[in-house]
Amino acid sequence: GRVEKIGIEYNHVSPEYFSVVGVPIVRGRGFLPGETHDPPGVVVTESTARRLWPDEDALAKTLRESRGREYSVIGVARDAQVAHLGDVHTTYLYFPAGTQDNLRVYVLVRYVGDFPATAKGIRNVVQSLDADLPVDVTKLEDYLEVWRQPSRIVAALSGALGALALLLASIGVYGVVSYSVSRRVHEIGVRMALGADGGEIMNLVLRQAMRPVLVGGLVGVAGCAVVSWVLSSMLFGLSAHDPIAFISVPLFLLVVALVASYIPARRAMCVDPIVALRYE
Repeated sequence: GRVEKIGIEYNHVSPEYFSVVGVPIVRGRGFLPGETHDPPGVVVTESTARRLWPDEDALAKTLRESRGREYSVIGVARDAQVAHLGDVHTTYLYFPAGTQDNLRVYVLVRYVGDFPATAKGIRNVVQSLDADLPVDVTKLEDYLEVWRQPSRIVAALSGALGALALLLASIGVYGVVSYSVSRRVHEIGVRMALGADGGEIMNLVLRQAMRPVLVGGLVGVAGCAVVSWVLSSMLFGLSAHDPIAFISVPLFLLVVALVASYIPARRAMCVDPIVALRYE
């Protein structure tokens, strides 16, 4: 058969683990009560099965560790976030928990009701088994918060930089569009002297001022889509393609450009055509 040396992350779990965390066994079976490393069976994830045995049934396939011990696949579990937050495609193995793995044990408890009361009950049970055994009871949500912190820091920094970039872009768009329209006061005066309607002039000015802003907005949205795809691996619990952000930011800049072109155009239309013709 094919031999491939790879690094695989793993965990030792009890038979109840899969039902407690809500990870179903999609092929084969899970571990049985009292089952340890003998016989040495393992459960693999769907991604692991696809990677190691593409287009084949993973059940009864053999894995050999570097020390020579072999393990037979007895089940395939649904992909889940077992090793890294936001990544469900990690190459991962589940071994049955045995006495040799009990130096440090994590026990997952699904409960309903008050957490402090549940935590106290768990401590009492552990101390009744061994009074000298240290036990720390923590909500899984609080435990995961430690792993979420890097993503939250990245999100906060990205949000602050995004807000600053939006402010600078707004100032730049307003300044450029306002200056461009202000330079057309003489042209506006000529059109008004020739009898052009104020509404027609305003529509012309706004249309010409908004055209480059629209083009820039489309290019910006396309660029954001590419950058979001690159940064998607750094986000947990968030979509890299947020339609609200993709729509609201260009709309905000369009409003800024609209105001920047409307104010000087309106001011120029209120000027006497003779004065506007003399404007440089």
